[in-house]
Amino acid sequence: MDRLHAYTYRLSEVLPSVESAAEYIHLDDPSHPAWTFMTAKLHELSVSGLEATGCYVLFPVEGLNIREGNIRLGGRVLHLNRKVSGYMHGSTLAALFLCTAGSVFSTQYREYNNHGDYLEGYITDALGSLTVENAMDKIQSRLADDMLADGLHISNRYSPGYCNWPLREQKTLFELVGNNPTGITLSDSCLMYPTKSVSGIIGIGPRMRRLEYGCPACDNKGCVYRRIVQGDK
Repeated sequence: MDRLHAYTYRLSEVLPSVESAAEYIHLDDPSHPAWTFMTAKLHELSVSGLEATGCYVLFPVEGLNIREGNIRLGGRVLHLNRKVSGYMHGSTLAALFLCTAGSVFSTQYREYNNHGDYLEGYITDALGSLTVENAMDKIQSRLADDMLADGLHISNRYSPGYCNWPLREQKTLFELVGNNPTGITLSDSCLMYPTKSVSGIIGIGPRMRRLEYGCPACDNKGCVYRRIVQGDK
């Protein structure tokens, strides 16, 4: 079984549809200037030739301590917290993943904000969030198909900073992933650049299954999963 799996997608393959972007941004009037900007921005990005990149690295699960919220992979202990480690119960393998929509979104976001174009910046930022999640959806689907061929199933994906998984654990996650083609870097405060990037873990095993995200029990209303599932503002 290969350890590293890398993928590249043209932005045109992973940009959100006009409808899904409008729903996420809470736009419902096609005559509004924000709608006009959004559709023009989506077209601009779709013909840009830019790409989203991502990868996952497979590890045998060497140990899982749900009480202490730890999983052992590659000889290292990754502190997930009890909630996320509980979601890994039954996993025999784990995939650590990285994915980025590229720097275009953060660059343009800063440019709009520097010129006082805050609505345009907000929309561009939101499109970046949706784009990286769409790219990761494709990678996760490829992982699910590959594992199913071996009689294995996958969990949901979980990321540092969400579900109370400490953001500082990004350092260990990146060290475990090692050299990879995404170009994502990590700051001293464990924030990723490009900013429209995601990282995390997916459990794999013969009895694993994907569940509904537990959004009603979570108070993180900025989470992209919660916003998509529940439509929170």
